[in-house]
Amino acid sequence: MDSLKIGETVLVIYEESLIPEFSFLFFVEYASRKGIPIIVDDILDSLYVVKQHLEFTGIDTNFFDDVVVVKVGGTNKVGNVYKHIPLEGAYREKYRLAVKELYKKKTNILNIVLGIENLFYLSTKPTDVLGVVSELISFLGKKSRIAIYMINKNIAEMAPINPLPFFERTASTVVYAEPYPRKAVIRIGKCSSLDLVGKSFIVELEDVLQYWDENGTF
Repeated sequence: MDSLKIGETVLVIYEESLIPEFSFLFFVEYASRKGIPIIVDDILDSLYVVKQHLEFTGIDTNFFDDVVVVKVGGTNKVGNVYKHIPLEGAYREKYRLAVKELYKKKTNILNIVLGIENLFYLSTKPTDVLGVVSELISFLGKKSRIAIYMINKNIAEMAPINPLPFFERTASTVVYAEPYPRKAVIRIGKCSSLDLVGKSFIVELEDVLQYWDENGTF
C-alpha cells in the first residue's frame, strides 16, 4: 500500500472466498491509521454483503456507519450514503456527477469499488464494457484518489463480455488473491513499483483473526 501513488488504479482479482471481506477491513484500517479519507462505491448491495459476512465471523462492523458511500443500484443502504443512484437510464452520467461533487470536498482519497463485475454479468452490450473502461482511463492519473477495484473473477469471467482483460490492461497495479484452506496467496502481477512485480506472500487466517482481536478498532 505504501508503494502506491496518488492517481493509480488498482485491481484486486479474487475467487470465491472471504478475501474481499478481509481485504476491505485491511484497506479501511490502513486508511484510518494513515488519516486517509475513504469513499466506497457500492454497486448492487455489495457492501451490504461484505458487512453481513463480517458480522457472521464475529467482527464488529459499527465503523461502517462512518464510511462515505456512493451507491449504484441495490436496495440495502449501508454506511453514510452520499448519493444513491438507481440502476436505470443514464446512471453512469449521474454517477460521474456525484463523484465530481464529492471529490470537490475531499482530496487524497482511497476509493474502494465493490461489485463492478455485477454490472457486466447483467449486460450484453460491448459498449457498456468499453464505456466503463473509458471511465477507468479518464480517472487514471487524477491526483485526487487511489482507486481499488475488488473484482470477483468467477462472476467477471461468466459475463457475456469478460471485462478482465480490458481492466488488467488499464490498471497500473494488478493483484491476484488466490484462496486456500485457512490462508490466501497474494500475487502481484503488475505494479508501478517495478521491484514488487511477480512477488507473492501468504496471509494466514489465524494471523488475521489474532490481529483483529488485538487491534480491530477504528
